[in-house]
Amino acid sequence: MLSFHQEPRLTIKPVGAFDLGRLARLHRHCFEEGWSRSDLAHLLALPGGFGLIARRGGTFVGLDALRGVGFALLRVVRDECELLSLGVLPAHRRRGVAGELLRTAMQSCLDGGAQSMFLEVAIDNLSAQALYDRFGFVRVGTRPDYYARPDGTRMHAYTMRCDLVAALGSRAPQPR
Repeated sequence: MLSFHQEPRLTIKPVGAFDLGRLARLHRHCFEEGWSRSDLAHLLALPGGFGLIARRGGTFVGLDALRGVGFALLRVVRDECELLSLGVLPAHRRRGVAGELLRTAMQSCLDGGAQSMFLEVAIDNLSAQALYDRFGFVRVGTRPDYYARPDGTRMHAYTMRCDLVAALGSRAPQPR
């Protein structure tokens, strides 16, 4: 059976200087307390800091045809890296965007010399935990009251770790 509705192609590229506004808007739409453009610029300027942005092609011609639908923010320090934030717009969730972003982020960190990746995830964020489980992350600790919620409550977070070489299989680091 032919399908007349096909998702526009997903592309994942490194965040550039001109993406900061788009990235701040994406973060704000994905999380209760979004990071500002200056917060993001500071994070990306840290040694080893980088971001990825996922875009879907639209129906218009030109640059506006690429809509940002998700992002990943990371930092590599020597042989370790941390996934600082990963988000996908609500309308684009459950379509494989987070998985592609995570896979690309993991490979980028491995290519940058990292052997393991760490992250924190709220203990009530079961869908994110399921994603991380599928990619080989294991719980290595709990951070009490790690996340502050807008209503003033706090939420514990799991710290998770992944061995990048084991998780990505036999995929050797890509040449830089």
